[in-house]
Amino acid sequence: MLVEAAFVLPVMVLLLLGIIEFGLLFTSYSTTNGSTRSAARIGATHYSQAGLSVPAQNNALIQMSLAAAADLKALNNAEPVGMVVYEVNPASSDGAPHGGFPGDAMAGGCTSSCVRFTWSAADGTFTRTGGSWTDPDACGVNVDSIGVFVQTRHDYLSGLLGSHRYVGAHTVMRLEPLPTDQCAGETPG
Repeated sequence: MLVEAAFVLPVMVLLLLGIIEFGLLFTSYSTTNGSTRSAARIGATHYSQAGLSVPAQNNALIQMSLAAAADLKALNNAEPVGMVVYEVNPASSDGAPHGGFPGDAMAGGCTSSCVRFTWSAADGTFTRTGGSWTDPDACGVNVDSIGVFVQTRHDYLSGLLGSHRYVGAHTVMRLEPLPTDQCAGETPG
């Protein structure tokens, strides 16, 4: 009986560690994904309302980054890396920005109409590092969609699966259309 236990116990411990590791990884993914939804919800309503006012757009971006950061405070074994807010390429079937998939946006994959943020661990917020999207179209028939991509670094506890893994998630939402009286002078898209 003791011999059988010696064979089975290591297998059971490895299985248990694997279940724990994947459970924590799923939690990191779920939290990361939730942060993209929170930011995209704010962006869908506020970014289009900002129109062509750059200060209003910057305020909307700040609100989006604060919403994502608030959700990411729930992370246990992960640290945020960055966030990208972008105009979705209408030709893309998977919600990608102009120039590449959202994951590539962290490395500069966005070629236009995207704003990048990096995580500042010192104050627990995102800091804008570059890019712009100054002409969101919320008038007409073809309203733009906004995408939010967030990347986190999940650290494994046991080291059996490596030391860490990057987790990325994105959410795409259509900008809230503006009322007709606010679209005066614009051509329908």
